[in-house]
Amino acid sequence: MPGASTDNSGAAANSTSDNVELASANSPFAHVNFRSASEISNHPRFQQAHDCLVDGLASLYGNDRRTVRSLTEFVPAVSFMVIICLDANYDPEQPATFVTLSLLRSMLKMMGITDGRRVAGIVNGLEMDGYLTRELVPNDRRAYHLRPTEKMLATDREWIAVFHAPLALLYPEDPVFRAAVARDPAYQKAYRRISLSTLSFANKITRDNPVISFFLAHSVGIRILMVLALMVRGRTPPRTPAGFYTATAKITSVSRTHVSNLMQEAANRGLVTLSNPPGRFVEMKPVLEQALAQWISDALSGIDLVATIAKDQLKPAG
Repeated sequence: MPGASTDNSGAAANSTSDNVELASANSPFAHVNFRSASEISNHPRFQQAHDCLVDGLASLYGNDRRTVRSLTEFVPAVSFMVIICLDANYDPEQPATFVTLSLLRSMLKMMGITDGRRVAGIVNGLEMDGYLTRELVPNDRRAYHLRPTEKMLATDREWIAVFHAPLALLYPEDPVFRAAVARDPAYQKAYRRISLSTLSFANKITRDNPVISFFLAHSVGIRILMVLALMVRGRTPPRTPAGFYTATAKITSVSRTHVSNLMQEAANRGLVTLSNPPGRFVEMKPVLEQALAQWISDALSGIDLVATIAKDQLKPAG
């Protein structure tokens, strides 16, 4: 899960791959032979992979307004994924693995999410939208076991496919990436089982990419950023055409005012330049272009870490 802490201090500072070295000597996964952010960013097809992820995130969940608004906001999105990760590790013979609201809250605290009431509200919303069900925990009628529905699992497979598609483009010979893009349920289960043990890495990726953390902290902020990157692609200078605010509001299922306010705050942080008079264009500054490229390479490295371990789980025994 590339994304966690929403600490925005120093948001205009550049992040470097040295800051996000996931396989340090002190890492519990130092023995895992996965691709580093620098290896990915130096790949000759990295720009294609970069654009692939931008396109995927700009259109993730299609035109489902409710899903777009809820699952591209940081806290609901992380809560959603952690429920699936916990369920992937569920063992009916091990009571400690029952996915209760208490267990979910304790796991989310590791991701900097401490508002227990909000988490309860998110769970209620997921149940109302058909993403999960509740079952009484055996021998404890005060607790409920949260179980993902097929709708929730299918939505998660869509997210997995989007984040693996760039790696499938860079390394087409690797079958695990093809399995992810094909939305293979067996791969999803293996991937999510491992994801739970790498939450600290997901947290570190966002913490070490404060510019992107700024967008993640805002409602639908990451999708707005992806639409901006998509609209300036191939343009010199990297300015949007006229109508950016209206078009982005429609794509991201938020108001034009929300998009405008986010761009104004980004401009205040030195990330974009706004036209004068306002509304004609938004221009991505180099600091934002570089930060986005760094976050993408870091995120793909994190995905590859989990995929490498998951691949071993999928190998036939013996």
